[in-house]
Amino acid sequence: MTLSTDELILKATGSTSSAQLQALIPQIWASVIERNLRLRAVFQQSVVENTDLLAPEAGDQVYIPILPDLAALGTLTEGTDITLTQLNNASSIILKPTEVGMAVEVTRKALDRLKYDGIAEVMDRLSYSMSLNIEGRFAALFNATVPGTATKLSALYANNKATATITTTDTFSDQLILNAVAALEQANNVPFDDGYYRLYISPTQYAALMMDQNTRQDLRYAAPDRLLTGEKGALHGCRVVVTNYIQNTAEGSAGAVPVQNAMLLAPRWAAIAWKRRPQPIIDPTLYDMGRRRRFGILADYDAELIHAERALVLKSA
Repeated sequence: MTLSTDELILKATGSTSSAQLQALIPQIWASVIERNLRLRAVFQQSVVENTDLLAPEAGDQVYIPILPDLAALGTLTEGTDITLTQLNNASSIILKPTEVGMAVEVTRKALDRLKYDGIAEVMDRLSYSMSLNIEGRFAALFNATVPGTATKLSALYANNKATATITTTDTFSDQLILNAVAALEQANNVPFDDGYYRLYISPTQYAALMMDQNTRQDLRYAAPDRLLTGEKGALHGCRVVVTNYIQNTAEGSAGAVPVQNAMLLAPRWAAIAWKRRPQPIIDPTLYDMGRRRRFGILADYDAELIHAERALVLKSA
């Protein structure tokens, strides 16, 4: 039995040997995987991406430098040496990619029913699983620490509540965004190159925001060009991105309140390092007398919180 992919290769090259398929199949489907991952990329649009390890023999870990902030420079006196500022507390964060992946098996009869579009559907499902892993990893950084430290993201609660006092009536609001933007800018952060911060919220939080009478009405209709996946508009200097990847925690009295952890982000808050980008695998081997065939997707990456002062968690019911 041959796959539709095999038939296309046979027409083009005159051969479908296992060695040839092993080389050609990942190239054929790589663009499909990449396109699907880009369509579903949400948090990945806001992080620093390092590809140094993709080079041959580049090793298996990359170092992200962390330097202390410098104060405003001073006035110099002619004939007097400049007083040196020591950067002895400079450090680095290690990103060490680990392997992730999934494999599926499809029967010959199912493949007969799938035909050409079916193989693309299998690749679509596998790329979706990869997106869940990558984007979920970024969303989970709301509760992470900077590697080698105990430093975490600061959190602001709706209506100025706290983890023990938040209730189901403390929903997402315009005021919570204003408070968060003020806190981010008080830490001397600057927006992304387009002049906007990135605000990632859940669909429920977005609905509550739209019901807030203080929310600027033109958020629904007037916005800068929408550049990001899931973007709804701009508010208070933030591009508002709605996503299901927002994580929940149980807080409030006796942990009875499901709290959603939105994130307000400035540049260089987190980084991802690739050792191998998502790679599709279609095994040319026929299993069980040709009755089954296997498909998979693999990647090697690491994603870490880099600068905790460049992001905030916005908590609401």
